[in-house]
Formats: sequence, structure tokens, C-alpha cells
Amino acid sequence: MAKVRLYWRGDTACIDWHEGGNRYRRSLGRLAPREAEKVRSQKEAELIHGVKIIARDQTVDQYLKWYLDWYKAEHPTTIKQATSEVKLFRKRFGHRPTDSIRPIEVEQYKKDRLDGSLVSTPPPPKNGKSTKKPGPAAQETVGKEIRRLSAAFKRGVEWGELSSNPMSATKAPRGVRDVAVRFYDRRAMRRLYRANRGRAFLWMFMANTGLRRGEVVGLRKLAIVGGRLRIESDPDGTGKGRTKSGRWREVPLNRKAAFALAKLPDPLTNVHKDTISDWFAADARLAGVGGTLHRLRHTFCAHMAIKGVPLRRIQLLAGHADYATTEKYYAHLTPEGDNGAVRRLGI
Repeated sequence: MAKVRLYWRGDTACIDWHEGGNRYRRSLGRLAPREAEKVRSQKEAELIHGVKIIARDQTVDQYLKWYLDWYKAEHPTTIKQATSEVKLFRKRFGHRPTDSIRPIEVEQYKKDRLDGSLVSTPPPPKNGKSTKKPGPAAQETVGKEIRRLSAAFKRGVEWGELSSNPMSATKAPRGVRDVAVRFYDRRAMRRLYRANRGRAFLWMFMANTGLRRGEVVGLRKLAIVGGRLRIESDPDGTGKGRTKSGRWREVPLNRKAAFALAKLPDPLTNVHKDTISDWFAADARLAGVGGTLHRLRHTFCAHMAIKGVPLRRIQLLAGHADYATTEKYYAHLTPEGDNGAVRRLGI
């Protein structure tokens, strides 16, 4: 017999049930105990009789508030950005149940963001002077907002909190900017190393192996076999792995990478990946070289291209899932060369 369990998360009522071999959890919001029990019994009747009785999903505001609380615990350094990226969607749809929002309404929201019809509240005037109304949002900005919202609602479906993702049919706009990849030369890398001696070896190792920040977190030295770094997918409980592509790869250690490895602890670092980004931003600012942590990965690939490593080999060493990614960023840097160029990087 189908059973639905009622439980509480602080002041929020939740229900828990099994259906079709899967377990589901649903937040009901702040309800009185009697109201919560009514919803629980309705859901149980729905499961027994096969007729939909339960009310619609929780509202956009209810769910995104809960999601942002979770996100803050998982990604403390980027919570302000995430909050900003969902702000205007909450302003327009916050009172609506998530499963009541139609794809055409989301497309209209995207259009209004791009043409400037929907903007953030401008700051108050300074010194009595009026503030100019913001213009249309850049495609890059709207694209980030759509992707953020889609990821948030997708997670709600995975958790069993939502029955559908209102963003699933909406394509995020892509920016029209096409800029050359930025990477550090040896002079910039030396300045970076001098900026913070305590973290210099971590940056040296990442620049000479092309590791992503998520790949370096918790990395043990036993991953080095025969002078080669083995980066494995190592999936977690959700099925997501260490590598972005979900595939393992090997990178030979050059002289600089081996030197840095000998100076690093085991594991190399065990902090949140956002913390590593913050460390790098502080060191890059102090060194006067600018850029983000990901520029070390671009540096790894770009220097190999300059040294003559074939693009296909760079793709394998960097772990790019798509050859087009490697070609887009580094094809213009590649002269004729040999496969052993990675040994001569010495960044």
C-alpha cells in the first residue's frame, strides 16, 4: 500500500514517498500542521487511486529561496552572483507555481531582458541628479541567467522537489563576442610565482598539467604512475565525476610539474574549488597579471600549441570532450612541430 510520510524542515512542511521504484521528496512551504496533513493524505490518495489530487508545485519564490540556501552552503564565494542571476525571474514569476509557467512565457522573459523591457531597479540618484535607466542586457548576461535558472530547476526535479523544469524548452542566448584566448607568458608566470611563495607550487603544477580546479581538489600523489599524472573520472553518488568530460586521461609530468609536485602536500589541496579560485584571483591581482584561475589551463594548452604539439594531442592532454573546442582556441597558435614538445614547456 502506498504511504506518504510528512516531515518538517524547520518551519517548512515536506512529504516523502515512493513511486515507480523511485523516491520523491516535495517541499510544501510554510503550512499549519492540519493543512500539511491534508496535502499528505491527498497525495496518498492520488497514489492509491491514480488520480491527480495534490496541488501544483511550490512557487518559484519558495523553491529558489530554498535552492539559494543550499547553494550558499555549497558555493559560498559565488552566492552573490547566483542570487543576482535569478533576481529578475523571481520578480516576474515569484508568486507562480513552477509547473504553471509556460515555455512561451519564459521566451517572453528572455526577449524582455534582451530588449531592455525588464531591468533591475536603478540605484537612487546621487547629489539630486537623475540616474539614467539601464539599457538592454548583453546576450552574455542573459545567457548566464537562463543557464543558472535551468540548472536550479533541473536540480529541483532531480531532488523530487519539482515535477518539471520550466526552463527546459528555452535556449540560452550566446554572446556575439569572439575574442582571442588569453594566456600567460613566462614573464607573467614568474611574477605570479613571486606574488605568493606559499601557493607558487600549486600554480606551477596546474599550469604545467592543465588541471581544472575541480580536478586538483583532493588529488593524491598516488595518481602519478611512471611519471604520468592519471586523472580519472571517479564518479560520486550522483554519477558525476572529477573530469568534466567524464573520461579519464593521462598527462606526462615535465620538469617543472615534477618539481612543483615534490613541494606540494598530499593531497595537493583539500579546499572547496571556489576557494582555489579566490586564492588565485588574490595572487594574480597582487602580481599585476590579471585573469582567472582558468587562464592557467589556457596557458598549458597555448604553450603546447606554440611549441608544435598537434591539436589532437592537445585535446587528449587537456581532456576536451570536443575537438572543436581545441581548434577554436588554439589552432592559430600551432606551427609544425613534434609530440615531445610538452616536455619543453617549463612554464
